[in-house]
Amino acid sequence: MNPSTKIVRINVNARRTTSIDDLPTDILSSEILVRLPAKCIGVYRTVSKQWFLLLSSKNFILRHCRHISTSYKQMFFSVALFQSSVFPVTFDPSDYLPKTLIPLPTNTYWYDVRVLTSFDGLVCLSFRGTQKMILWNPLTHATKFVSSTLSRGRFKQKTDAVGLYVSPSNEYMLLHAKRRNGSMKLYKYSSRCDSWRKMGFVDERKYHNYKMSWSNGTFFQGVVYFIVKVDAAGMGNYLFGFHVDSDELKPKPKPATTKHDGDGSLVVVRNQLHMFVANSLPNWSLHLWRMDGENWTKIWVRQNILPPSLFGRTITYVVSTGKFLVVSRSGTVFQIDTTKNGIECYHPVFSESSIQGAVYTETLMSPDF
Repeated sequence: MNPSTKIVRINVNARRTTSIDDLPTDILSSEILVRLPAKCIGVYRTVSKQWFLLLSSKNFILRHCRHISTSYKQMFFSVALFQSSVFPVTFDPSDYLPKTLIPLPTNTYWYDVRVLTSFDGLVCLSFRGTQKMILWNPLTHATKFVSSTLSRGRFKQKTDAVGLYVSPSNEYMLLHAKRRNGSMKLYKYSSRCDSWRKMGFVDERKYHNYKMSWSNGTFFQGVVYFIVKVDAAGMGNYLFGFHVDSDELKPKPKPATTKHDGDGSLVVVRNQLHMFVANSLPNWSLHLWRMDGENWTKIWVRQNILPPSLFGRTITYVVSTGKFLVVSRSGTVFQIDTTKNGIECYHPVFSESSIQGAVYTETLMSPDF
């Protein structure tokens, strides 16, 4: 052997240590970080400047929100006597509810707040005194007033309705149906542009009738759906859909219910739109319908039970349990369990003696998105 020849010995059993820095950025963000709770993302933003820019980008926040809103645990936000708090959704009355007290936005008193709706971690609130509305993220405390000096964005409890949705360009919008001066008008607010715009409407005066009440909107596959309840015998209810791509409000087919049907409420379950309908006399019952294309299919019914009051209530499907959470305006929370029979399928879970409450998912979404 030539003395100048170097002998290189390779240890085939040696293991190379791989760190998270070796992963491509797109894999790191789309497969790992996007699955973490929003609170963890806030911590990881402090790791480095590169991570801060990555985790603060609009693209990541949007993808994280889409993933978290369908797979992570939901929270309940409550405005109770002299305080506001959040705690995990639970269905066992014996469970201890670990509350986290949080300040209301703009140092508002608890009795001045109305909780209108929630979507993708954003909560829409209004104030009783001024009727002004805001968009608020309870986790990040980011707040944005949406009311203008031209009386736009002012909510009246007994006549108005709102709905949050995402436009085809991934812009968060607030839809406001308001009855004023003998007509029903529809406006949409752009959080990105911080402006209101009036939309067209179907026969404005016809749907201003004082006997009609509008539910808040439910966003599903590019349409914001509203139930219009008619407080007159034999009149039935209406269903409308606001198409976000064309900015048009159109009548939509509703379940084939009878004149005895009372309250109804919409809920999205496993990426399908459903409607609970409570029937009154002569046959007390509770029904669940599923929208299939332009038709509705009855998938569940419980007869001979005193049905709950559903209109104006918010119903949320809890992914982790397969049950439904019904939040009343008084803050009392009820459970609908479709696996139970008789009166056991509907009963109170807990009451916070609150004036308002809403189910939401913790996200990093900003009201300015």
